[in-house]
Order: sequence, then structure tokens, then C-alpha cells
Amino acid sequence: MQYRICARFLPFRWSLVRSLLIAASVTTAIAIPPAFATASSRHSASSRHSSCFSSSATSSNSTSSACSKMGDHQPAAAAAAEGSSAAGEFVYQAGSSSVAFVTTPDRESARKLARSIIEHKLAACVNIVPQIDSVYMWEGKINEDSEYLMMVKTRTSRIDDLSKFVRENHPYSVAEVISLPIQNGNPPYLDWIAQTVPKKVESQD
Repeated sequence: MQYRICARFLPFRWSLVRSLLIAASVTTAIAIPPAFATASSRHSASSRHSSCFSSSATSSNSTSSACSKMGDHQPAAAAAAEGSSAAGEFVYQAGSSSVAFVTTPDRESARKLARSIIEHKLAACVNIVPQIDSVYMWEGKINEDSEYLMMVKTRTSRIDDLSKFVRENHPYSVAEVISLPIQNGNPPYLDWIAQTVPKKVESQD
């Protein structure tokens, strides 16, 4: 009776043992990778590390090279800027030219005086503004007249000569001659004034 019982349970026991062996082999296969897989993984990781290091080094060298090139260009740009200023370009000195204002009673006297000023090279240009209204005090009375305004562009150093010339050739007994220095403007135009009006010749004692 006992033998029959053992024989009855023997297949069950063998199935259980076989299942345990299969489970153990699967676990071992998962837990322990093959040697070639381990070597391949190590080689791949090493390659990635080497690649990253190489990329970093290349990037660093590229950055250093770019910075070096930028550093080389900066002095060149500065030298070019200095060269342009040293190449003879006109640099205006504030106040070296002036605009003078002169009024006349009519158009004819304004045109005549303007032409004489230009002929004597006392100015580079004279603009005539027609029919301005002037309100002024003269001999104790308020006067209102229509006048012509002359805008005279010249060297500041020639204002005294211009004023003297206007006094000698103006129909008024007291001619208006006032001037303001030109602080800034279009460099080519200011250069043209300087080139057109000769410098004041200093008298030698």
C-alpha cells in the first residue's frame, strides 16, 4: 500500500524537480551575461567615453582657435580705424567756422553785398532770405520794416574782416553783423567752407 502511494506521487515529484531546474537555468542566464556581451559593452562604453573626450577636446580647440582669430581681428580692426583717421580725412574742429547774420533794406542791396563778399573771399556762401519782418527800437521809437536777411558762412577767424567790409559797403549807418560759431555739421560741407575761405593772413611787424 505504501509502495503504491509512492509510485502514485513519483511523477508529481519529478515534474516539480524539473520545473525548479528549468527556473534556475533561466535565472542564471538572465543574471550572468555572456562573456562576449560583457566585453562588447565595456568596449562600447569605452568608445563612448573616448568619443566624448575627443569631442570635448575638439570643441575646446575650435573655441580656442576661434577666440584666437577674433583676437587677431580686433587689433586689425583697431588699426584700420586708426588708419582711416590718419589717412587725411577731414576732422572738423568745433567753432572753427561761423555763420554771420546781416540785414539789408531790400533785395538789390542784399544781392550786391553778397556778391562783393564772395568776390573778396570773405565767405564761402551767402543765403538771402526775402522779406522778413523786423521790429526794432531806433532813436527812441519803435519801428517795423520789411528787410532781407543774409546768412553768411565763413571761417571764424575772418569774422572781423567780414564785419569791417560790411560796415564799409552797407547802406545803413549802423549795419547788423552778428555771428554764431558752428559747433557741428556735415563734414564735407564744413571742409568746403575751410577750403574756400583762405585763412587770415597775420600782419608781420
